[in-house]
Amino acid sequence: MRVVVAVAALFVGCTTATTTPSSRDLGLPTRRLVVPATGLVAAWATLPLAEREVRALEQFDGGNVPTFLRRLVPVHLRATVASGERTATVFVTPDYFGLGTDADWLRLPLTPQTAQRLADRLDCVLPTRRLVDAIWQQAAVKVAPHPFSPREHDIIALPLFLAHHRAIEAARGDADRAPLFAGHKKDVVISPLLAEFTNRVIIYGWHRPDGRPIQPLWKGHTTGHVDYSHGIRFVARAMLLDGEPTTIDAVLADPELHVLLSDEGVVASARYRS
Repeated sequence: MRVVVAVAALFVGCTTATTTPSSRDLGLPTRRLVVPATGLVAAWATLPLAEREVRALEQFDGGNVPTFLRRLVPVHLRATVASGERTATVFVTPDYFGLGTDADWLRLPLTPQTAQRLADRLDCVLPTRRLVDAIWQQAAVKVAPHPFSPREHDIIALPLFLAHHRAIEAARGDADRAPLFAGHKKDVVISPLLAEFTNRVIIYGWHRPDGRPIQPLWKGHTTGHVDYSHGIRFVARAMLLDGEPTTIDAVLADPELHVLLSDEGVVASARYRS
């Protein structure tokens, strides 16, 4: 996998805003636990998924999250609607959710229910397909996907999560952790599909270097399926619309303005059932 480090290019549907803050605080719990990811993997490797996620919530509550994931960075979008050109700025985590220390951490895939619980605690939502595309387009650091064959590997096993994390880190090298980083996971996303398919996890992304995603929008797995390729990226509920404060929920539910954040239509309920 090759690391691409560059100033993110402007693309159709996105714009920059010089008055937008360069970052915001995610509001994670204060660190009380200092447990390296390798220790977590050793302790959790044989746990059933439900128990592992209980332990993950405990680590989250103890603030055992790398420092750089505590800041949100802006992503800018624009769309022309009946009322004219409108702009949006949302704030997202620079990478996918993980646990551990700054020197020894792990990007940890989660069920959408647990991801939703964490998002609720942080006053966040999960991204839409359109936001995943915008994040990839505006990412200053990108790597090519690193898939493992499900015929040769246990894709739901925690040790493979760690192996994938290490492959990503090797590709990333010494690139700065502060900017947006993309291309290395499929996103668990919100979608209008959730209104009908309440027991499904919706995934999308894992963009190749040419911008084509490996994973189209897909609902083939139940919410109990968690594999190494999934990533949880948080998006702050509070956002800017034409420079003024509003919320992701309000924009997604608006018959006109939803196109800023969703290319699937109105998203009336921007959450998984937790």
